[in-house]
Amino acid sequence: MNRSAFSRRRFVSALPLTVLAAPSCLTACERASEGETLETAPLPILQSQGPGFVGPFTEAEATAVAASPMAQEIAGLNGKGYPCSEMILLASLRRFDLPENHLDAASVFGGGIGKRSLCGLLTGGLMAIGIAAGHEYTDRNQVHTLGRTASNAYWDWWMSRGDLNCMGPGTEHGNPEEFVRMCQRTAVKVEEIIVGVLKV
Repeated sequence: MNRSAFSRRRFVSALPLTVLAAPSCLTACERASEGETLETAPLPILQSQGPGFVGPFTEAEATAVAASPMAQEIAGLNGKGYPCSEMILLASLRRFDLPENHLDAASVFGGGIGKRSLCGLLTGGLMAIGIAAGHEYTDRNQVHTLGRTASNAYWDWWMSRGDLNCMGPGTEHGNPEEFVRMCQRTAVKVEEIIVGVLKV
C-alpha cells in the first residue's frame, strides 16, 4: 500500500509557514479580486517607521540640500524623463566624475523595479555606491569591504526613515515638488556616504 508523499508529520511542520505567509498572500489576492493583478499589486509593507522622505525640509535639511552638488543636479534632472533610479545614479556619476555609459542599467529599477517593490532611489543609490567603490579602488577586497560598509550605512539610514517600497508609507508622493524633495534628501545622504565612507 503506497503512502502519501505528503505525510502528516510534513503537513504539521509546514503549518507555521502557512500561518506566517497567509496574511500577505490574502492581502495580495484580495487586491487582485478588486481589479489589481498580482503583478501590479504592491508588495506587502516591510517597514513603515520613521519620518519618511516627503514633506517640507527642516532647516538643517534645507541647508544640506543647498550645499549639495548632487541635490542641485537632481533639481535639474527632474521632468526630463528619468525615473528616480536613474536620477539618483546620474546625479552621483556627474558629482564624482564617473562614466555614465551604464546609466541604462538603472532604467528598469524605476517605480520599485516596475512593481512597486524596492524604491528606485534605494536601488539607484546602492548602484551609485558600488560604482564609486569600484572606480576609487582597484583591489577587489577593498571594493567589496568598503562598498559593503557604505551600502550598509545607506540601507540603515533608509530603514530609519521609512518604508522600503515604492509609494509605501513615507515614500508616497502626491506631486512633483514632494518627489523632488524626496530625491534631494536621498542625494544628500548618498553624497555624504560616498565622501565619508569611500573617501571619493
